[in-house]
Amino acid sequence: MDDMTDTLLGLFTEVAILEHLVRSREERHAAGEHSMGDFGVLNYFMTNHPSPDSISGIAWCFQEDEAYTRAKIEGMAARDLVTLTADTGDNDKAMVMITDIGREAHVQIVEKAAPDIRLAVAEIPREDLETTFRTLRDIRLTLDNLPDR
Repeated sequence: MDDMTDTLLGLFTEVAILEHLVRSREERHAAGEHSMGDFGVLNYFMTNHPSPDSISGIAWCFQEDEAYTRAKIEGMAARDLVTLTADTGDNDKAMVMITDIGREAHVQIVEKAAPDIRLAVAEIPREDLETTFRTLRDIRLTLDNLPDR
């Protein structure tokens, strides 16, 4: 392996481990309330997509099977976290929108997780965190726009 391959392997290994640790920790704290899947959908609407989206669009965004996404959305709708309208069984036409209850749940999840996250990064300079955020976002945007997606 060359140096760049070693660096990329290390980067993606650390991202995967970090995601696992955060997910495990937060799911333990949120037991019985909201899954990380719920949070992902709520966060999608709160930070990236403020307007309604179709089940197909959400599945595409999360690179999930549409049947899986539909089941997740239907569960969230049953708890009033999102609304599901124009549901004719067609995932392209079944529109999803976050509710006020979903917005409140998002805020509560973020507020509950914030102290742990802040503690985890307390020793890292803010500039380094901002650079890391921008770099990871650039990688994600590249992956989002690959032609085989």
